[in-house]
Amino acid sequence: MERNICPGCNITFSSPHAFLHHLNTDETRCISVLQDSFKIPAPPAFIRSTRETNVTGQYHSKSGFVFGKGETLLDRLRQNEHERRHEIQIHYPFADEGEWSLAKFLALNMTKTQVARYLKLPWFKTRPKPSFGNSDKLFGWLASLPQGPQWHSTKVDMKGFDTVEDIRLIWRNGLEVARDLFSNPVFANHMTYDPHIVMRGTEREYSDFFTGTRAHQIQVSGRA
Repeated sequence: MERNICPGCNITFSSPHAFLHHLNTDETRCISVLQDSFKIPAPPAFIRSTRETNVTGQYHSKSGFVFGKGETLLDRLRQNEHERRHEIQIHYPFADEGEWSLAKFLALNMTKTQVARYLKLPWFKTRPKPSFGNSDKLFGWLASLPQGPQWHSTKVDMKGFDTVEDIRLIWRNGLEVARDLFSNPVFANHMTYDPHIVMRGTEREYSDFFTGTRAHQIQVSGRA
């Protein structure tokens, strides 16, 4: 039997679909925990002392043109089918904050089958059910809410080698992630679009992609 174990929290899920739902659900921190464990060092530009005066910079002479305005995250939120109702009831399609908290708890901690069983408990025979009523409607409502880039799982076949368990690659579409980051107003004043040279005295400093030689080569070639 195939096991689907989250490497972040070690919870075993009944299917790849349940595992991906766990990763894609808001407030799941497992991927962040894994990323933190790599301890990637901060680039020099982030740790430079503000008292240094020998640092100079120069932007590429042919960069910095604006070709139009893209759609931001806020624009997408305003286009959501529930936007008009959100102006009156921020937790719509859920009845209120309490019901939204219940829905989030069920989605984070139970599979669709387990939610269906929960909503059929005798306890609900004498008490009103949540407005979503059943698991299909609950997950349908959740799917209608604005979402970011989704996690995917792909089985990796090792030619010539048999594995006891399936090996799966957990990934997100890099282009979707880039679009999501560029559309987020939170990062609007913290993103660079122009290749630039940073000099610390007489030595050139490299701290990120746009301070490197490759960024300048792409800009000169006209592909940027």
